[in-house]
Amino acid sequence: MTIRDYLRRQARLHPCLQPQDVIKLCYQAAFGAEHLLSDITAARRYFEEEMASIKASDEPLVEPISPGFCRVNLGAWIKKGLPPDWLFTMFVLTAENGDAGNTANMLQLLGVASKLAQEGAFPFSAAEWRAARAAYEAGGIRALHHSDIYRKQERPAYRVVSQGLTSLIPLLRRLMVLPEKEGAYVIAIDGR
Repeated sequence: MTIRDYLRRQARLHPCLQPQDVIKLCYQAAFGAEHLLSDITAARRYFEEEMASIKASDEPLVEPISPGFCRVNLGAWIKKGLPPDWLFTMFVLTAENGDAGNTANMLQLLGVASKLAQEGAFPFSAAEWRAARAAYEAGGIRALHHSDIYRKQERPAYRVVSQGLTSLIPLLRRLMVLPEKEGAYVIAIDGR
Protein backbone atom coordinates (compact mmCIF):
# COMPACT_ATOMS: atom_id res chain seq x y z
CA MET A 1 0.00 0.00 0.00
CA THR A 2 1.06 3.59 -0.61
CA ILE A 3 0.53 6.53 1.73
CA ARG A 4 -2.36 7.54 -0.56
CA ASP A 5 -4.00 4.19 0.23
CA TYR A 6 -3.49 4.63 3.98
CA LEU A 7 -4.93 8.16 3.92
CA ARG A 8 -7.93 7.09 1.80
CA ARG A 9 -8.59 4.16 4.15
CA GLN A 10 -8.57 6.46 7.19
CA ALA A 11 -11.05 8.78 5.42
CA ARG A 12 -13.37 5.81 4.83
CA LEU A 13 -13.02 4.49 8.40
CA HIS A 14 -13.46 7.90 10.00
CA PRO A 15 -15.98 10.04 8.08
CA CYS A 16 -15.67 12.95 10.53
CA LEU A 17 -11.97 13.39 9.71
CA GLN A 18 -10.91 17.04 9.74
CA PRO A 19 -7.78 18.66 8.23
CA GLN A 20 -6.15 18.68 11.69
CA ASP A 21 -6.68 14.90 11.96
CA VAL A 22 -5.05 14.31 8.57
CA ILE A 23 -2.08 16.43 9.64
CA LYS A 24 -1.84 14.36 12.85
CA LEU A 25 -1.99 11.18 10.78
CA CYS A 26 0.82 12.44 8.53
CA TYR A 27 2.88 13.34 11.59
CA GLN A 28 2.42 9.88 13.08
CA ALA A 29 3.23 8.25 9.73
CA ALA A 30 6.44 10.29 9.51
CA PHE A 31 7.60 10.32 13.13
CA GLY A 32 5.82 7.44 14.89
CA ALA A 33 5.18 7.87 18.60
CA GLU A 34 8.54 8.99 19.92
CA HIS A 35 7.23 12.44 20.90
CA LEU A 36 4.95 10.78 23.48
CA LEU A 37 7.66 9.01 25.43
CA SER A 38 9.82 11.61 27.11
CA ASP A 39 8.96 10.12 30.54
CA ILE A 40 8.26 6.36 30.57
CA THR A 41 6.85 6.38 34.12
CA ALA A 42 4.37 9.15 33.29
CA ALA A 43 3.51 7.49 29.98
CA ARG A 44 2.79 4.19 31.76
CA ARG A 45 0.60 5.92 34.34
CA TYR A 46 -1.35 7.74 31.62
CA PHE A 47 -1.70 4.50 29.64
CA GLU A 48 -3.01 2.59 32.68
CA GLU A 49 -5.51 5.35 33.47
CA GLU A 50 -6.69 5.44 29.86
CA MET A 51 -7.01 1.63 29.69
CA ALA A 52 -9.10 1.68 32.89
CA SER A 53 -11.48 4.21 31.34
CA ILE A 54 -11.95 2.45 27.98
CA LYS A 55 -14.74 0.02 27.18
CA ALA A 56 -14.34 -3.00 24.94
CA SER A 57 -15.24 -2.22 21.33
CA ASP A 58 -15.68 -3.85 17.93
CA GLU A 59 -13.40 -1.43 16.12
CA PRO A 60 -10.46 -2.90 14.20
CA LEU A 61 -7.62 -3.96 16.49
CA VAL A 62 -4.98 -2.57 14.14
CA GLU A 63 -5.32 0.34 11.70
CA PRO A 64 -2.25 0.68 9.47
CA ILE A 65 -1.34 4.35 8.90
CA SER A 66 1.89 3.94 6.92
CA PRO A 67 4.22 1.16 5.80
CA GLY A 68 6.00 1.41 9.17
CA PHE A 69 3.33 2.30 11.72
CA CYS A 70 -0.21 1.50 12.77
CA ARG A 71 -2.68 2.54 15.41
CA VAL A 72 -3.63 -0.20 17.87
CA ASN A 73 -7.10 0.54 19.26
CA LEU A 74 -7.40 0.16 23.02
CA GLY A 75 -11.08 -0.85 23.01
CA ALA A 76 -10.39 -3.71 20.58
CA TRP A 77 -7.34 -4.73 22.64
CA ILE A 78 -9.54 -4.96 25.74
CA LYS A 79 -12.25 -6.89 23.87
CA LYS A 80 -9.70 -9.50 22.81
CA GLY A 81 -8.59 -9.88 26.43
CA LEU A 82 -4.97 -9.07 25.67
CA PRO A 83 -2.71 -7.99 28.54
CA PRO A 84 -2.21 -4.20 28.60
CA ASP A 85 1.51 -4.65 29.38
CA TRP A 86 2.05 -6.20 25.97
CA LEU A 87 0.67 -3.15 24.19
CA PHE A 88 2.58 -0.73 26.38
CA THR A 89 5.80 -2.66 25.70
CA MET A 90 5.16 -2.54 21.93
CA PHE A 91 4.52 1.18 22.19
CA VAL A 92 7.76 1.77 24.13
CA LEU A 93 9.79 -0.38 21.73
CA THR A 94 8.33 1.52 18.79
CA ALA A 95 9.13 4.88 20.32
CA GLU A 96 12.65 3.90 21.41
CA ASN A 97 13.69 1.97 18.32
CA GLY A 98 11.69 3.55 15.56
CA ASP A 99 12.95 5.82 12.87
CA ALA A 100 12.32 9.31 14.22
CA GLY A 101 11.43 10.50 10.72
CA ASN A 102 12.31 13.86 9.30
CA THR A 103 10.72 17.11 8.24
CA ALA A 104 11.23 16.41 4.54
CA ASN A 105 9.27 13.17 4.88
CA MET A 106 6.50 14.99 6.74
CA LEU A 107 6.28 17.65 4.02
CA GLN A 108 6.10 14.92 1.39
CA LEU A 109 3.20 13.26 3.25
CA LEU A 110 1.41 16.61 3.53
CA GLY A 111 1.87 17.00 -0.23
CA VAL A 112 0.18 13.64 -0.85
CA ALA A 113 -2.67 14.69 1.45
CA SER A 114 -2.95 17.96 -0.49
CA LYS A 115 -3.45 16.06 -3.74
CA LEU A 116 -6.09 13.87 -2.12
CA ALA A 117 -7.90 16.92 -0.73
CA GLN A 118 -7.87 18.43 -4.22
CA GLU A 119 -9.38 15.18 -5.55
CA GLY A 120 -12.17 15.31 -2.95
CA ALA A 121 -11.01 12.22 -1.04
CA PHE A 122 -11.67 13.77 2.38
CA PRO A 123 -14.89 14.91 4.07
CA PHE A 124 -13.72 18.54 3.91
CA SER A 125 -12.96 20.93 1.09
CA ALA A 126 -9.63 21.53 -0.59
CA ALA A 127 -9.83 25.15 0.60
CA GLU A 128 -10.23 24.01 4.23
CA TRP A 129 -7.20 21.75 3.77
CA ARG A 130 -5.05 24.51 2.27
CA ALA A 131 -5.89 26.89 5.13
CA ALA A 132 -5.20 24.25 7.80
CA ARG A 133 -1.94 23.17 6.19
CA ALA A 134 -0.72 26.77 5.83
CA ALA A 135 -1.53 27.52 9.48
CA TYR A 136 0.18 24.31 10.60
CA GLU A 137 3.36 24.91 8.62
CA ALA A 138 3.50 28.53 9.82
CA GLY A 139 3.71 27.20 13.38
CA GLY A 140 6.45 24.69 12.54
CA ILE A 141 6.34 20.92 12.19
CA ARG A 142 5.00 19.55 15.48
CA ALA A 143 2.63 16.99 16.97
CA LEU A 144 -1.06 17.92 17.14
CA HIS A 145 -4.12 16.67 18.98
CA HIS A 146 -7.16 15.36 17.15
CA SER A 147 -9.82 17.91 16.22
CA ASP A 148 -12.70 18.46 18.64
CA ILE A 149 -15.15 16.96 16.13
CA TYR A 150 -13.04 13.82 15.73
CA ARG A 151 -12.57 13.44 19.51
CA LYS A 152 -16.31 13.79 20.18
CA GLN A 153 -17.48 11.46 17.42
CA GLU A 154 -14.68 8.89 17.32
CA ARG A 155 -13.40 8.93 20.91
CA PRO A 156 -9.94 7.89 19.70
CA ALA A 157 -7.96 5.70 22.08
CA TYR A 158 -4.96 3.99 20.54
CA ARG A 159 -1.21 3.69 20.59
CA VAL A 160 1.05 4.06 17.58
CA VAL A 161 3.05 0.88 17.18
CA SER A 162 5.49 -0.50 14.62
CA GLN A 163 3.72 -2.69 12.07
CA GLY A 164 6.47 -5.27 12.55
CA LEU A 165 5.56 -5.65 16.22
CA THR A 166 1.85 -6.03 15.53
CA SER A 167 2.62 -9.09 13.43
CA LEU A 168 3.43 -10.79 16.76
CA ILE A 169 -0.11 -10.34 18.11
CA PRO A 170 -1.47 -13.65 16.72
CA LEU A 171 1.46 -15.52 18.29
CA LEU A 172 0.99 -13.75 21.62
CA ARG A 173 -2.73 -14.61 21.59
CA ARG A 174 -1.90 -18.28 21.10
CA LEU A 175 0.48 -18.14 24.06
CA MET A 176 -2.39 -17.04 26.26
CA VAL A 177 -4.23 -20.33 25.75
CA LEU A 178 -1.34 -22.71 26.31
CA PRO A 179 -2.12 -25.16 29.10
CA GLU A 180 -0.41 -24.53 32.41
CA LYS A 181 2.47 -26.84 33.16
CA GLU A 182 5.42 -26.96 35.46
CA GLY A 183 8.50 -25.29 34.14
CA ALA A 184 8.56 -22.88 31.26
CA TYR A 185 7.72 -22.79 27.60
CA VAL A 186 10.51 -22.00 25.19
CA ILE A 187 9.59 -19.83 22.24
CA ALA A 188 11.96 -19.28 19.36
CA ILE A 189 11.53 -16.61 16.71
CA ASP A 190 13.71 -17.27 13.70
CA GLY A 191 14.59 -14.37 11.43
CA ARG A 192 13.81 -10.68 11.64
